[in-house]
Amino acid sequence: MGHSSRTGNDDLPHDQVVIRDKCFHPSATFIEFKREEIGQSLPERFEEQVRRYPDRLAVKTRTQQLVYDELNKTANRVAQAILMQRGPGEEPIASLLEQGAPAIAAFLGILKAGKIAVPLDTSHPSDRIAYILRDSGAGLVVGDSRSRSLVSELVKNGHELICIDELDPGLSPENPGRSISPDAPSWIIYTSGSTGRPKGVVQTHRNVLHMTMNYTNAFHICPDDRLTLLFSCSTHGGAYGALISLLNGAGLYPLDIKQEGVVHLANWLSQQKITICCCVPTVLRQFASTSTGEVKFPELRLIYLAGEPVYKIDVDIYRKHF
Repeated sequence: MGHSSRTGNDDLPHDQVVIRDKCFHPSATFIEFKREEIGQSLPERFEEQVRRYPDRLAVKTRTQQLVYDELNKTANRVAQAILMQRGPGEEPIASLLEQGAPAIAAFLGILKAGKIAVPLDTSHPSDRIAYILRDSGAGLVVGDSRSRSLVSELVKNGHELICIDELDPGLSPENPGRSISPDAPSWIIYTSGSTGRPKGVVQTHRNVLHMTMNYTNAFHICPDDRLTLLFSCSTHGGAYGALISLLNGAGLYPLDIKQEGVVHLANWLSQQKITICCCVPTVLRQFASTSTGEVKFPELRLIYLAGEPVYKIDVDIYRKHF
């Protein structure tokens, strides 16, 4: 994607050239994600961003924000706790946390420990959570004090527990340095189960990095970007959305749409100077029904719709509000 002079498509209509131009980040700080870079692990790629941008904002919610160095150290302590409790073998490890910075740190910590992440959503029915734990074989759950009552019920069934907000302060914040093959499983994420029982879909580190490469190069994602995270990491869209940001040194802005709704979404997008908004078309339509159209979005350069069919009405909404 890009300007016709960059791509050689000089016969493109002017409107199409303008659209493609806007896909380039105005700061021009984009660095191409090279194909050979998919031959590593997710922690390796993330730790590279930490070395490059230690003081750059990594995750920001309404109540908390972490720069890359802080996020990395928290994830490392989670990884060390997991390794102390379970040893170095490859196995599924679940996380059960509300959407936010701790959930991202736990997700990364599981990967850094060389384990297979099984992210769960606290808003899901307990029978779905219990089924996923049984089916995946996850013997340990990373939670926090807010989800303790829910996790405690799971512990009664033989699952071990790590509370991310009660970690031993003596745990090392240094990178665990695990050797992880790019072809090792990275996560198991379950389908909705709308056509039967939920099914676990496994992705390798290489698969995830390949997808990240495609998104990065198509959208020119760079450290100056600020991306929304409106999906739980228990979905493929959420897991990919988080890593596409964090594996490029960009800022990730989680917002729990289920709890907050879309009434304040316009102000939030504007105030946080979001540059890339990833959402499902349903959210865009709800946004349109609640927006007065008075809020402007000078920083927003890309809206990415996924997860559902896109119709003409969605294009009309985009043209009206953006």
